Amino acid sequence: MARKKTVAHIVEAIEALFSRRGPVTLQIPKSDEFYELGQAVAKLIERFQIAQHTIFLLNQQVRKNNRDAIMALVEALNAKDPNTYGHSERVSIYSLMLAEKMGLSSEEIDDIAIASYLHDIGKIGIPEAILNKPGRLTTEEFELIKSHPRLSCKIIAQIPNLTHIASMVKHHHERFDGAGYPDGLRGDQIPLGSKIIAIADSFDAMTSLRSYRSAFEVREALDEIKRCAGGQFDPDLAEIFVDTYRKVYGDRSPSYKAS
Repeated sequence: MARKKTVAHIVEAIEALFSRRGPVTLQIPKSDEFYELGQAVAKLIERFQIAQHTIFLLNQQVRKNNRDAIMALVEALNAKDPNTYGHSERVSIYSLMLAEKMGLSSEEIDDIAIASYLHDIGKIGIPEAILNKPGRLTTEEFELIKSHPRLSCKIIAQIPNLTHIASMVKHHHERFDGAGYPDGLRGDQIPLGSKIIAIADSFDAMTSLRSYRSAFEVREALDEIKRCAGGQFDPDLAEIFVDTYRKVYGDRSPSYKAS
């Protein structure tokens, strides 16, 4: 009976270790016939927990480095293109609102929030004269602008722990009807996160003042999202976005929206 109890105690300690229920200790009396086995298992448990803690600290550092890299990239873009100052932050908030309403997992929501924050980072590679041009772009200039999703993808793919969201960023200018860029994806070929960012990005662009046009009223922008459902936007997501926005903000701009 005592032997079974000791073995059960050892097994329980090992199971607790892998279930991550906090610090695990194992103590077997010297008089127990399984004392040496218990000591060996205790050493393994100690080493494993040290390794776990080291991995935790490394992951914390990677996350901090990622945050620092993200902030530096967005600040560099804001400095280069004053027309879009604050745009990344607002698109991230709108995307987060839609992703949460859809009931996505916390991991999916985090990925979409980060991807939306970095969606335009490739514009760092576009000449300022084109980004800040007050008039209509030429065909050649627009082709350069259209290269920014691919550039964004390449930049993000080089950031540790963010490579999996690079595709989401790359396809945020695809259209539901297949007429978008860079790859002309349509419908369900487009990543869900990309379709969410597309709506948030367009809404913020419409409701923001530009040097070449006035900002849309919120009501006008929401009506435009509805009008473009099934063409530019996923119709289901467009409906959810419009309904959710109106429930949260009505026809007002959010308080964080720059005037």
